[in-house]
Amino acid sequence: MAHFLKLQSISISLAVLLLLNIQLLANSGRLYLIMGNIYTLVIVSIALALLWLFTRLIIKHVTRLTPSPWNLSLYVLWLPYLALFTYVWTRVIPAPSEAAWPSPAVGLLIIALTFTFPLYVFIVLMVARSKQRTT
Repeated sequence: MAHFLKLQSISISLAVLLLLNIQLLANSGRLYLIMGNIYTLVIVSIALALLWLFTRLIIKHVTRLTPSPWNLSLYVLWLPYLALFTYVWTRVIPAPSEAAWPSPAVGLLIIALTFTFPLYVFIVLMVARSKQRTT
């Protein structure tokens, strides 16, 4: 049961990482209205900081996991959490008007980010697995 809960917590942190990066991209128009021309630098720096922070956190948690075939479920277990968190986010903080919706180009970037995210998960899990102690 403890192993199951650890897998769930890692999956939730993966989903939160992707959700925050998607929301940064989706709300870039609103950020541009608030910050002006510096918003690109702010979005990139926040996204890279989130990526670094969550990568360190996930590697730390995965190295504490005992080796198990169930660890492979991490490759797809983040997806339902991402759908749930995105649904909750859009219900709690809706777009104020149609003008605040992201453009179709941002939607394509979000789709590409979501499709390449399993590659990120694979790389992080391989790095974490290489740091695990062997028995």
